[in-house]
Amino acid sequence: MEASADHRTHHWRNTHVLPGMTEKQARRARMLDAPTVVVVLLVIPALILDFSEIGGLASTLSSILNWLIYGWFVFEFAFMLYLAPSDREYFKNNKLDLFVLLTTIPILPGAFQALWVLRLLRLIDVLPVIMGRFGSITMLPYAVILAFIGVFGGGVAFAHFENISLFDGMYWANTTINTVGYGDVSAQTTAGKLLSMVVQWTGNVILALLIGGVAAAAQRMLLGSQAAEIKQDLDEIEEDVEEVEEDVEMLLKSSQDLSETDRVILRELQDIKRRLDKMHPER
Repeated sequence: MEASADHRTHHWRNTHVLPGMTEKQARRARMLDAPTVVVVLLVIPALILDFSEIGGLASTLSSILNWLIYGWFVFEFAFMLYLAPSDREYFKNNKLDLFVLLTTIPILPGAFQALWVLRLLRLIDVLPVIMGRFGSITMLPYAVILAFIGVFGGGVAFAHFENISLFDGMYWANTTINTVGYGDVSAQTTAGKLLSMVVQWTGNVILALLIGGVAAAAQRMLLGSQAAEIKQDLDEIEEDVEEVEEDVEMLLKSSQDLSETDRVILRELQDIKRRLDKMHPER
């Protein structure tokens, strides 16, 4: 029987290894990480091409890219379902992948093609692969990703619904998420108004996450500088302790020449030394 893969050791480098996989299954699952990151990042230019309505060769390229992206998502899901030790657990822990798969089919009617922006949600999945090599992942990168999805994805969908430029759509999404609401670009269609309500509510959540993430990052930086100052103070105390111990040792050697008062002081110093030795038993 093959040994189980150490999921905890590799979790920061992949998004596909599942608990209970054998090492062979885990190795095959990790092979999906890099190409999945590439495909998910290709969603961004694919959406720009899809909704810019440039026509000609760009339109053909857009269609091919759209089908390649969706085809990879289908292959990835099917292959992982094949590798997963438990189909039930896989479905339970991969609801986002299944949701994106079902809502972003390339043959959807024109009115529903704006749902293709939901493919950007897969950025959340691949963030550990992208960020994991640079250290621990905190709330801030996830908040930034959500803000990007809100501004870019929401802007693309709004531009599609309202038949305006992508730039104006993202401008609208940015002002809406940031609760500025100038009103110079507003929804005129039913779909655009529904999207506006969704973005307004999700924008509050995204802002809260961003503020919390920035505050946490600032706190870590502040605590880091305070820790350095505390370490410096401890080093200085350590040097003072060494000097006191050296003085006590010298007095102990010459104790026969001391007066009674000096002997009292020496006993106090010996008591201090004993306490210091208890604090620093390795000395």
